[in-house]
Amino acid sequence: MGQAFLTLGSAITVLMIISGLLIGRARNALSGKDKLIVVWMLVCAGIHIVLEGYFSFNHGTLAGKKTVMADLWREYAHSDSRYLTSDPFTVIMEGITAVFDGSFAIVTAYGILADSPIRHPAQLMTSLAQLYGDVLYFATNYMDNFRYTNPHPMYFYGYFVLMNLPWVIIPTYLIVDSCKSIYRGMLIAQRATSVKKAA
Repeated sequence: MGQAFLTLGSAITVLMIISGLLIGRARNALSGKDKLIVVWMLVCAGIHIVLEGYFSFNHGTLAGKKTVMADLWREYAHSDSRYLTSDPFTVIMEGITAVFDGSFAIVTAYGILADSPIRHPAQLMTSLAQLYGDVLYFATNYMDNFRYTNPHPMYFYGYFVLMNLPWVIIPTYLIVDSCKSIYRGMLIAQRATSVKKAA
């Protein structure tokens, strides 16, 4: 199991290095906040597309597979048994996350790096999808009295809560950030339109 976590950590490190290289080639100098958002989005894209995509395509045969990715999912299943039972909600949620959240995370990173107006709509959609998926993930388990979740503190708090908490906290912050930016942009456009009408 140590090798699986080492592989995951190495993959995330590579994504962070790639993010750093792309940030260095960005069209404009980025703020520290925007640099962190690019790293977050590209790491999320890798996790969503590769790791969660793997689960979506292999959920039915995961228990018997001898791959690092299968090892990671079997280990995570100690905290949530739905990952080894092909639970329909979990399979569908992870599939949607892989395709849509992963794709929009890449578009968001591109929007920041290219200084494109697509940035905030993509950031808003990505973050809403991530938050919505995590809320449903926690809520469905809660509604079933956490019967899928191992009560051992390492698995419940370490895996189930802490491994998912970033996808509640960070998207919430990014939703507010995008809403503020979209509001400011619309306010500027509205004022410019009013000035043109008055002239």
